[in-house]
Order: sequence, then C-alpha cells, then structure tokens
Amino acid sequence: MRLEQDPDTSFRGRSPGRSMRLSLRSDEKAAIRTSSRSSRGALLHPVRVIMSAIPSSPAETGIFFPRDEDTRWTRLQAFAVGTCFVLNMLDGMDILMMSYLAPAITSDWNIGVAALGVVFSAALAGMMVGALVLAPLADQFGRRPVILWSVALMGVSMIGCGFAPGITTLIILRFIVGLGIGAILASMAAITSEYAPARHRVVSVALLQAGYPIGAMLAGLAVNALLPDLGWRVLMSAAGVATLILLPFAVMLLPESLEFLEKRQPRQALARINAIRRKMGRPPLPTLSEAGERKPVSLNLLFDDGRWKQTILLWSAFFCCYMTLYFAIAWIPRLAIEAGLDRSQAIVAGTVYNLGAFSGGLALCWLLFKFDVRRLVLLMMLGGSASLMAFAAPMSVTLTLVVAFCIGFTVQGGFNGLYPLVAGAYPAQVRSTGIGWCIGIGRSGAVIGPLIAGWLLAAQQPLSVVFLVFTVPLISVGLLVMAVTLRSPEPPQP
Repeated sequence: MRLEQDPDTSFRGRSPGRSMRLSLRSDEKAAIRTSSRSSRGALLHPVRVIMSAIPSSPAETGIFFPRDEDTRWTRLQAFAVGTCFVLNMLDGMDILMMSYLAPAITSDWNIGVAALGVVFSAALAGMMVGALVLAPLADQFGRRPVILWSVALMGVSMIGCGFAPGITTLIILRFIVGLGIGAILASMAAITSEYAPARHRVVSVALLQAGYPIGAMLAGLAVNALLPDLGWRVLMSAAGVATLILLPFAVMLLPESLEFLEKRQPRQALARINAIRRKMGRPPLPTLSEAGERKPVSLNLLFDDGRWKQTILLWSAFFCCYMTLYFAIAWIPRLAIEAGLDRSQAIVAGTVYNLGAFSGGLALCWLLFKFDVRRLVLLMMLGGSASLMAFAAPMSVTLTLVVAFCIGFTVQGGFNGLYPLVAGAYPAQVRSTGIGWCIGIGRSGAVIGPLIAGWLLAAQQPLSVVFLVFTVPLISVGLLVMAVTLRSPEPPQP
C-alpha cells in the first residue's frame, strides 16, 4: 500500500505496488495521526523526529537499496553494526572504570575529593575537545580511519593510566582517553545508521547508545569481583588491553561509510563502494554522481528567522542536563560510600545505576511513539530530581540500590529525549549544525558538574546539599524543554 499523499504516514514509498519503507499497522497509523501537537499546532511525529536526528543513510544520499532489502541483514551489515556496538561498550567501560576505581585510588594516593573531581572532569574535557576538534576529521579522511586510530589512542592511554606515578599524569592520560572517545561517537552513529536495514535503523541506533551503559555495567561487575585481588592499576591497564584486542577485529570487520565515499569521492571511491555492495549482495554501480561540495552551515543560521530563542533554550537544556548526568555517572559509587555503603556495595550501586540508564534509554524509545517528547523529558527530570534527593536520605542497602536504578532510569532517559527534541526544533538545513552545537555546549556542562561536586564535598557540605544543588539543573531542563516549539515535519522528497 502506498501512502505518498499522507505526510503523517509516508516514508518515501518508491514504486507502485511496493509497501512503504517503514510499514505500519492500522493501529499504529491511527496513533501517529493522533500524535500530540505542540503549543503552536505543529504535529510531532515521533518516528520521523528520531530519524531526523540520525545521520543520513545511503538510501537517502543516492546509493539506493531496493525495498525488499530494507529489512534484510547481511553478514557485512551485522558485523558493521555489531562492531560499533562493542566499541561503544568499551567507551562506557573506559570512561566509567574511573568512577568505580575512585575509592581505591583515593585511598592509595591519599588525595582529596576536589582532586578526584578534576580526574573525573579530565576525561569529559577530552571528550568535548575530541568531539569538536578531532571528530570533524572524519569528513576529510573517512569515518573508518578516525575510529580505528581513536581506538588505538584510547587503548594505549588506558594502559598508561595503570602505570601513572601520580595524580597529574593520571589527569593527562584520562584527558587523552576522552579525546579518543569524543572523536568516534558521531562516526559510530553514522556507520550504524547507514548499514542497519531501513526498518531497523531507529532500533539499531538506540541499541548503539545502550552499549555505553552496558559497558559501564560490565566494568562495575569486573571491578567488584577483581579489585580486592588485582588492585586498581591492573584493572585500569586491563581495560586498555581489552580495547587494543578489539582493534584488529575492527580493522577486519568495520567498513567505510558509504555516504563518505559517495560525497567526498576519495581515490578509487567507486571500486570501494562496489566492493562493499558485492558483500551485501547488491549490484555494482556503473558510475557515481558528481561530487557535491559540502559548504559549512554558518552558526548565524541558528539565530536567524527568530531561531535565537530555540537555540538559547536548547543550549541551556543540554548544558544543565549534561551537568547533572555526568555528576551522577562519576560520583554515584563514591557518594554511595558517603551514604553508608561499603566499597563493594558502592560499586554495585554504580552498576545498578547504569542498568537503570540502559533501561531508561530503551523505555524512552518506546514512549516516544505515544507521548510528546517535551512532556516525557519534563516528567523524567522531575523524577530524577526526586530520586537524587532520596539518595541522600538514610536507607537500607536494598533501597539505596533501587534509588540508584531510578536515578539512572530518569536522568539518562530524559537526557536521551533531548536528541529527538532538538531534531524536531530545527529545520532540515540547519539540523546537523544545531545538534552538533547543542552537544558541544552540553559537554562543557559535563566538565563542570563533577568539578562542582568535588568542591562541595571538599567543603564538607552534607549529601543533602550536594544532591539539592544538582536537582536545580534537572528541574531547569524540564522547564526549558516545555518552552521549545517543535516544527511540523517536512514532507518526504520524491
């Protein structure tokens, strides 16, 4: 059935008699048509809003894959998406390993909580610089080489962390780890969205993001089991070794971005594209279209035509949400000890937090099909604020773990909702620039959050005050997103 004339349900059906790319049941069509409207009447289509936040696929850039292949996984596609998922798991392991090992490092080196906050923020600062400075190199040299070199950089620097003689060296090495992670996040999302079949693309990208907390959970379980016998140095270096072990598999299994090959057209681009297509069981292309020159979108466009209000609201929301999110990610195990748990129980609390983060991210993907994303973010931010305050109250170990799960579920779930929100707030021609700047501004909040927590704890503020401080950004996020106006979805191009 073709739905080309219905902009609320069409997904670029290609030929008479063929079903549309994303087939919908009758009850799903009805749900979409009755989707919530923004305060100015713009219809929010949750599927299309999510898809607009995902990098374009070959089917949308000229290397068209027929309709009957939109649901079929080939070995190359599965390996490409699976490799990106495992790499993102390692990212979560490398970043969150520090929060689990922090109590042991503090005891070993006898450092204060303020210095520990700098260690936490070093990797986050590296991620920010990597995303803004190194990640754009993927547009010039290709996504695959940027990913591979960044993985090598992460592995070597993680091994070095295990041999760090003091706090200054550890801070520098953690910054380098963050550089590698920040450089590859966008490229992994791009490759995943390109190689996942069209009907599975949203789920594939959502699962890619879920790899981060899964890696963090596995790191917590490993630290809890092995730290007493091996010590923090061995575990830190072991994480780097695991990253380097994956590198040759990534070299063998990770293909280059088809979008990059088509648009940038490096040497032998056509041959490389056709080699990939053959592995996917698809016919070769005779020629490539003329390479289009990519003109950078001016930052001024984010403020033109009255968009300045949207931009300020979204930048502020990302900054505030990143601040509290990375405070929680970095400090939950340490603060669990302050709340009365022993070191092993505190590591379990950090692991449970990441289980909640994984669950919250998946739950949001499902809820977006039913509810306005702004209201979802508001409710999750309010729930996160209540959970943070509850964590500071005296309670049993079991209740502490339940609250840690709730913090992860609400804060991470609400954070994930910001991406489709910003995608729905900007027109297509400035959407990528808008998302990129929101992430860049937000990461500065990620650097500041752990630092503020370290300063508050160094000043011997009670836990209730520390958590109260970080509820303010969460509540602010909820209020900010409710003021964002969502655009009507653009009709599909023929």
